[in-house]
Formats: sequence, structure tokens, C-alpha cells
Amino acid sequence: MSADLAPPSTDEHAPGERLDFDRLAGTEETSWSRADPEAALIESTGRYGFRVTLPGGEGHLVALAIDAGEYVGTCDCKAWEYHDGPCAHLCVIRKAAFAGVSDARDEPVTIPRLDLDAHSADERAVADGGFVERAQRTDATGGRR
Repeated sequence: MSADLAPPSTDEHAPGERLDFDRLAGTEETSWSRADPEAALIESTGRYGFRVTLPGGEGHLVALAIDAGEYVGTCDCKAWEYHDGPCAHLCVIRKAAFAGVSDARDEPVTIPRLDLDAHSADERAVADGGFVERAQRTDATGGRR
């Protein structure tokens, strides 16, 4: 990896391509089976970015986010460049976020939601932590409010 590469997290827009982790989950595919968040070194590099180092490997820059309910991401490794689907580095971040694994700074790994950026802070505040949806209720006269 070149030291002059900027982390993918510097991009303000959705970082990369749509990813289908569900297709890999529970399979023996190399990218999924190599992705052990407990054994990997995970370093946060920004809002969407991480440097992921697998045991015996080099560190790679990845970006991962959720956009409109779907994962989007990218990585600077050769597996990402030459194969379809998420690489092991992206799978590490997905598994770490799901399992509540912490990064090198002992902060929980989280995957930010890009679709929340489109809403104001008041619209994002939901007590149950669920998806933001504008309530459409009908009053007694049938009007929406």
C-alpha cells in the first residue's frame, strides 16, 4: 500500500459500490472465512474509513457505510480490485460492527448511515434507534399531518 493514498473516508458521498454481505454470510468463501475481527487490527481513519490489517498481511484502507438500507464500500486491496463482492477487509468491518468488536482505540466499530445525512437533526432523533421515517398520520378529518 502506498503511503500517499488518501483514506477512502475523505469522500463526502457514498464510499464505493453496493455490497452483498448476506450472500457471503455463513459460507466458506475466502473473504468471509478470513475475516476474523478479533484477530485483525482495526484502526478508524475517519467517519467511513478504517485501516484493516489481517494476521500476516498488510494494512489496507477501506470505507464502509449504509446508504438507503444497503451497504456501500470500497477497499484498496487486490482482492477488491480483481474479484466480485466484498473482500476480507470489508467483511472484517461488517462482522466487527455486528459483533460489537472494538477498534485499536477501544471504540466500538460502527458503520455510519449515509441516509441520515439527508435529514435535519430533529428528523434524525428517534428514541428507538430505528430507521428515520416521516410519520404520516391521519387526523379526524382525513388530513395528513
